[in-house]
Amino acid sequence: MRRMTVVVVALAVLPMLAGGCVKKVQLTIMNHGDTAREIQVTTPEETTTLGSVGPNEGQLTGLVAIKTSDFPAQVRLSAGGGATTSFMVTEDTADRLWFHISRSGAMAGPYGKQDVHVETEKDAEVTVKSEGKMVVK
Repeated sequence: MRRMTVVVVALAVLPMLAGGCVKKVQLTIMNHGDTAREIQVTTPEETTTLGSVGPNEGQLTGLVAIKTSDFPAQVRLSAGGGATTSFMVTEDTADRLWFHISRSGAMAGPYGKQDVHVETEKDAEVTVKSEGKMVVK
């Protein structure tokens, strides 16, 4: 009976240990430009295509998984045309990050949920909240 309890406890702990070996981060990319962009993400393990983000406030969400043994892990997002940004993933990295592609094609981020992305173009200040809302002043 005692041996059976040890086996059951060991089997219950195994998934928790395995789950602690990977950090998953949800990436949301918002495109404020007027052309669609193909988004690629490079992690220590691989380079993959997340998909295409549409123009004019298009949004794409993807998930990356980083092995904790790779920490601190450098991650690079690319939207073509020279639009890239890099950031580090550690155990303290938020589970959700936001990125913006400006009207001029530059990529900015990562931002947290409460962060505000601001860009100035053509004498107008454009404030974009991370949830995708935009205010033009």
